[in-house]
Amino acid sequence: MLHTLREKWTALLATPEGPGRAARGLAAGAAAAMLPVFGPHLFLAAALALLLRGSLSMALAACLVLGNPLTHAVLAPAEFALGRLLLSPGPGFLPEHGPRWLLALLPAAEETLAGGVALALLAGPLAWLLARRKLSGPPRAASRPLRVIHLSGPVNSGKSDVGRALAALLPQAAFIEGEAPGPPEAMPDEQRWAGALGRLLRRIAESDRPCLLTAYPLDEAGYRRLRVACVARGASLSVVTLAPPLEAALGPRGGRVPDAAERSRIRAMYAEGYHQRAFSDVTLDTAGLEPGEAARRILAALAHLQGTAPAAPGTDTGPAAGKGTGEGAAAATS
Repeated sequence: MLHTLREKWTALLATPEGPGRAARGLAAGAAAAMLPVFGPHLFLAAALALLLRGSLSMALAACLVLGNPLTHAVLAPAEFALGRLLLSPGPGFLPEHGPRWLLALLPAAEETLAGGVALALLAGPLAWLLARRKLSGPPRAASRPLRVIHLSGPVNSGKSDVGRALAALLPQAAFIEGEAPGPPEAMPDEQRWAGALGRLLRRIAESDRPCLLTAYPLDEAGYRRLRVACVARGASLSVVTLAPPLEAALGPRGGRVPDAAERSRIRAMYAEGYHQRAFSDVTLDTAGLEPGEAARRILAALAHLQGTAPAAPGTDTGPAAGKGTGEGAAAATS
């Protein structure tokens, strides 16, 4: 759940209107949280967010954080005290006749409501100003254009060897293997890969290199997370899927001999489609290719997608070809 929330937050801030929407949503939630109407204040936060064209999720989250039973235990007395200062003594609009408990309660309710409205008028603009200053502040230190080439594919498809070969061909490129250093082997693959992807995304956000090479088996959810990270960083993204035939992946490759458990996982990954992802820019059959030759074919295929070179033999440029994730994306280097 935390990963999902983090992805949505990053995706929101990556849009042109994202920081403004987040700030307006936070202001709506903060203002509604000050009102002494616990429960309905969530509906007020949503209404204010829609009225201000702010982020609905941000408004609800801020309202829950600032306007919960614990905070209202402090806010209610403060609102009552502020309301007594604001309202002049003497007859107001309260009824003169009615049950004693109601006549005793209404003045306190009136003063608490007045104090809550005053706090809302202060908290809303203050939250908006602080959020705008924080979210629209100076650009990140890592503002240098970044190109990300991601190698995907099943286990034993050659991602590590090809990644190192690509790093040798691209100046100032850094190669990061998602699984090195990795979590304990005893952990399920899905958990280990989720942790590996998280490390890759952090490196993308922090990188000051012009080119970053990453390797990790991508599914649709992983691709969306990777793309969001590149959008937030202003980086271009190219996904290359290494797809040797199943028989080749099951056999020894590059000094690696899959054991029974790995062969079972390889078969499962081919069944799940890790060798033919629709989001791939380039799909390459690496069977019989040395890592250096595979790297050269990948660079030629990526250059072809940018219209600077003919396609390399043995490569397939997929339907995701040519997609960019940032206006400041770096050009291909080879």
